[in-house]
Amino acid sequence: MLDEEEHFKELLFERLRNYGERSKERDFWLIVEPKFLSKFPQISSRLKRPAVALVSTNAAWITYMKLRLDRVLAESYEADSLEEALASDPANLEFDKPEKWVAPYPKYEYGWWEPFLPPNPRQV
Repeated sequence: MLDEEEHFKELLFERLRNYGERSKERDFWLIVEPKFLSKFPQISSRLKRPAVALVSTNAAWITYMKLRLDRVLAESYEADSLEEALASDPANLEFDKPEKWVAPYPKYEYGWWEPFLPPNPRQV
């Protein structure tokens, strides 16, 4: 998803900008290889690796994002703490550059997602 969804980056940066203008605390993160995936074997068995989860405390926004993105598997999860929800396993993010890129704009650069990772990713 990080290197395939054309509008994913724009949707996240727009929300981040909007929150900044309103001095609103961020309530959404990208979690690479989230630990909670083990609780959903039917979903995790269908995922490419490394897997990425969009996590938010705002259920309406998650529904909106699900409708805007392709190839989304959704499940509801209530963690005992924010730290538990944001916990991840170590992952190496590597993407092949396309041999032929035909879109009229450049392919997203590696690392565009870093502002959306939790401040101190837990890899416990």
